[in-house]
Amino acid sequence: MVERERRRVLQYAGLAIAGGSLTTSAAAAGEGDEPASIGEAAGWSSVGGNPGNNAAIPESGPEAPVTVAWEYDHGGPTAVVDGTVYLTTGGEVHALDAADGSVEWKTDDIGASGTPAVTDEAVYVGGGRLAKIERDGTLCCQANFGSDEAIPSPVVADGLVLVVTDGTLYAADARDLTVQWRFDPADGTLYEQPVAVGGGAVFATSESRLFARELADGSERWTDDDPAGTDEYSRFTAPTDRQVSHPVATDDVVVVGSVDSTPDAVWWNGYTSIYGAETGVKHTNSERAPTTPGPITDEQFFARTMHDLYGFDRETGGKSWETPYNMYHVSSAVVTDGIVYASATINGDAYGPEDMPEPETGVYAFDENGEVAWAIGTDERPTLALADGTIYASGETLRAIRSEADEAGDESDGDESDGEGDTGDDDPEGDGGDAEDSSEGANGDEEAAESDDGPTNETGQNSGSDDVDGGNGTNEEGSASEGSTGTTDGSNGDDASGDGNDTATEDDGDGMPGFTAGAGIAGGALSVEWLRRRETDEGSEAADERNS
Repeated sequence: MVERERRRVLQYAGLAIAGGSLTTSAAAAGEGDEPASIGEAAGWSSVGGNPGNNAAIPESGPEAPVTVAWEYDHGGPTAVVDGTVYLTTGGEVHALDAADGSVEWKTDDIGASGTPAVTDEAVYVGGGRLAKIERDGTLCCQANFGSDEAIPSPVVADGLVLVVTDGTLYAADARDLTVQWRFDPADGTLYEQPVAVGGGAVFATSESRLFARELADGSERWTDDDPAGTDEYSRFTAPTDRQVSHPVATDDVVVVGSVDSTPDAVWWNGYTSIYGAETGVKHTNSERAPTTPGPITDEQFFARTMHDLYGFDRETGGKSWETPYNMYHVSSAVVTDGIVYASATINGDAYGPEDMPEPETGVYAFDENGEVAWAIGTDERPTLALADGTIYASGETLRAIRSEADEAGDESDGDESDGEGDTGDDDPEGDGGDAEDSSEGANGDEEAAESDDGPTNETGQNSGSDDVDGGNGTNEEGSASEGSTGTTDGSNGDDASGDGNDTATEDDGDGMPGFTAGAGIAGGALSVEWLRRRETDEGSEAADERNS
């Protein structure tokens, strides 16, 4: 992995808070410019692994026997692209070397939450504001679209960043986050969760409707107002504290969940349904029970109840696969050729002391018959991501799970010792110090102190975000992370440009003079002059500490 050096002046000189002018029509063009041409990133690029949220991955995962190759002391929703792991934690975005977990860069607390969406040029995160970060850690711009609600995990496709916030779907230009079009259904708000993109359409749901909007301009392709079910309570599945319910799409189909139980039911029953992406024709319903869609392959589609994970025949909807254990909850699933990886907790009440499967909570690999290929215990149900033969399991900490054979081949590359985020013999740094010091300069002692003595981050999500206990790549348990709301004094909810105080600083006296994307040369000159004076007055040592 190429070492990246963050430079403070370059990072903040490039900061602009870009809101964009909101249009009032359901599908209105922006400034007339074509969306940016954004290359698709290779790997697990966003929530569910791709713009369709479809965690059915063509590559293979780790084979038994497996081991935890490295562990990072922070956890959060994760994307993995081009050998770098990106995660949001405590309002920050961290980038780690996928090979050994060493830190490449960190942002300050920008109120980030949700799963990052990564392209070949930038990283996009939701939270208090939608933020664009260059792949070297430079914060480019932020926008909130006039909403007081947390912005769920973004999805990026064809040069557009797509988010639902405050019940409205926004399509922002990937270059500067200016709004290109928006969709606000007249008869009710959209669920605030990730959208899915497939076959040139964007799919989003409300309680009573499934919407397919054209990706290019937001115009209507089709709308379905018939959730699967037989009684007056039928509705499309809403996100809950237990699990998310976002659509899953391929180029041909979109899969959504529906509920067929009373609103006050403790445990929901319902269906998972397949629609044609082009026409909106409903092809298949699962057997009754699942309400949350999961990965879809050529032969099967997977779905979760409030407790367990099942596979269904794509043509008939009949059950074709299930886990072998009585589960309390399956919160995340990834499917590869012949293997299903699941983050799960066993229902201990169903087993006697001698019959209880182990581990009770952890990552399970099930084969095509539902038998256990391997399992690794964890302290909590993590979110799963898969890239380059590695399962990344992220909860309160982030673990990289690999085949022991792969790790045996890597051990000859260097000595082992403890570094930030690594434990015991799995640490790759060989100096017992900061895993980030090779790219951060002379702040290794400060970073090591954070690793050894600092509190373990308890990952969570902002109110209204998709990152709850469920989904693929979005599992977050607990309350909102400290500093993750991203709402600061002076933000009026209507002006997405804010007041310049949205990026976290050490105290009010250190605040950077605010400016917008339209401030032009004068704003840029002001910022550079402010930075020059600050660097001169405070010295490079203090600047390094703030960057840690």
